[in-house]
Amino acid sequence: MRNTQVIIFHQTFEGLGLGARLAFLPLPHKYSWVPAVAGLSYACVTPIGMAIGLGVRASYNGNAVKTLVASGILDAISAGIVLYTAAVELLAHEFIFNKEMIHGSTGKVLYAVGSLLAGCAIMSLLGRWA
Repeated sequence: MRNTQVIIFHQTFEGLGLGARLAFLPLPHKYSWVPAVAGLSYACVTPIGMAIGLGVRASYNGNAVKTLVASGILDAISAGIVLYTAAVELLAHEFIFNKEMIHGSTGKVLYAVGSLLAGCAIMSLLGRWA
């Protein structure tokens, strides 16, 4: 049960971050529906995945070689996507290409970096807790 709570907690804050990015996406007017559909899709993926997991849990053998290999490959792909997204999409766009950060005061930049580090620490704690 504890792992489920951590997943839900993590997905909530990840969804808030994604929603904030989607809300300010500069799209042409004919694509104004895309952020709402993307946010709704994201909100449905985790519950659907959990439902599938609950459905196959009786037949799931976590120690089988094929299961471990598939899990390792999928975890590696997922980790690569997360690292790319964090390093390039979030950090670069928020700190390097953001005019408010380039021309902002030292205090504002330190506040942003401190908030980033606090978020990393909280997510690390969640990972340790899970």
